[in-house]
Amino acid sequence: MSRRPDRTDCLLTSTAMVLSVAFMLRVVGQAVQLWVPQSWLPPFSEWQGSAIPYPFLLAAQVVILGVVAFVLTRMAQGRRMLGRRACFVVIGAGAVYFAVMAARLLLGIFWLTDSQWFTAWISTSFHLVLASVVLIWGWQQLRFTRCDNRRSVRRSCG
Repeated sequence: MSRRPDRTDCLLTSTAMVLSVAFMLRVVGQAVQLWVPQSWLPPFSEWQGSAIPYPFLLAAQVVILGVVAFVLTRMAQGRRMLGRRACFVVIGAGAVYFAVMAARLLLGIFWLTDSQWFTAWISTSFHLVLASVVLIWGWQQLRFTRCDNRRSVRRSCG
């Protein structure tokens, strides 16, 4: 089911697209630093925030970008992908993801400065970017379900 996107839908979709492009640039930046290092970018080791071998990380990032592209396309078309309960699950998961990564960042800045995992600023900040995309998607889908509920009472929504 789809509906014509309203101004808020367009703003949410545009914001999610900008964040997704930022994530894509992070993926490209790390790959560039591995294969064709550039002096103006941080060294490869600073992009890595976990012990996951880079080939597996890159594959996972490409899959994430594919899923995000699919979701963004549906968002731009005003397509409903989630039911009301699923919206709350997505929003809850996005909120937990965001909170954990924000805590990781703050702990790394103020207290656990000797831990490589807590001081992986690039990785952590892009986890916050992805968590934001998840939150935006959940909120946009929740607006969609609210719009459907109002449409049964009124003929127009948005």
